[in-house]
Amino acid sequence: MSITNPEPMPEKTSVSRGGAVLALAVVAAMAMNVYLFSRVKRLEVEALTMQMSTDEEFSKVHEGSVYRGTQARRELEELRKQLSETHKQISKQAEASTRRRTRKLAESVSKQQRVQQEVLLGELRDVAGKAGQAQEGVTAVEGELETVKSAAEQTRLQLSKTDAALASTRDLIAELDGQMGEQGKKIETLQQLGERQRVVFVLNKSSRSQKVADLQLRLRAANPKRNRYSLDVIADDKKIQQKNKHLHEALRFYLPGSPQPYEIVVTQMTKNQVIGYVSKAKTEMARLAPLPRAETP
Repeated sequence: MSITNPEPMPEKTSVSRGGAVLALAVVAAMAMNVYLFSRVKRLEVEALTMQMSTDEEFSKVHEGSVYRGTQARRELEELRKQLSETHKQISKQAEASTRRRTRKLAESVSKQQRVQQEVLLGELRDVAGKAGQAQEGVTAVEGELETVKSAAEQTRLQLSKTDAALASTRDLIAELDGQMGEQGKKIETLQQLGERQRVVFVLNKSSRSQKVADLQLRLRAANPKRNRYSLDVIADDKKIQQKNKHLHEALRFYLPGSPQPYEIVVTQMTKNQVIGYVSKAKTEMARLAPLPRAETP
């Protein structure tokens, strides 16, 4: 009787190997999940840090803009005061100069007239004494009369020059007044260009746009968790899409006839609504009178 050896059992061995592989796969999947979770958390922290930095930079820029606007208005007011004081000083100096010149000219003409009158009287006495003399004396008298006429003509010319000088002085004063008036208009126009107004709006998520100031606005999406929103701006028959904009971020753009850019700022938001304002120049360029040009004298 022969003894046969028992055959190996391959099924149990293959099952144990498959379980080991499955366990390794589960461990690898768990390790990958832990790594992905930690990566997502790190990205969220980085996004929050970047958002806080952006909000801080915007706040600084906004404060700087307000400070520069206030400083510009102060400088314009100071310039206006300086121009007013300069106008007064120039007017006083021109008036004093005119008075001095007029007084000097009048004194000079008066002295010349007195001298010429004395000369004329002396010559007339000589002419009267020579009236009874011969024809040669008469000829001499006629020559002296011509001299007197020439002196009188010179006096008349000097008086004409004096009148012309006075007229020129008056024209100069009038021209200075006109230039100061034009400078005042320029300052007023620049001050008007620097003034702005705000129009507050409340936008609900809708398929229709809403008119705010000179614009048409439509809210497309709002994400309060990320402080981001998207909206459409329709201006001058053109549609501008603003996507993924931050809360308190200023959206700036120009329109025809606007001396300064329009600004759209959203200050509050919910899931289906945003609240903010539109800032624009109070005075439009087309409504402003053209700046006068000073003519060179």
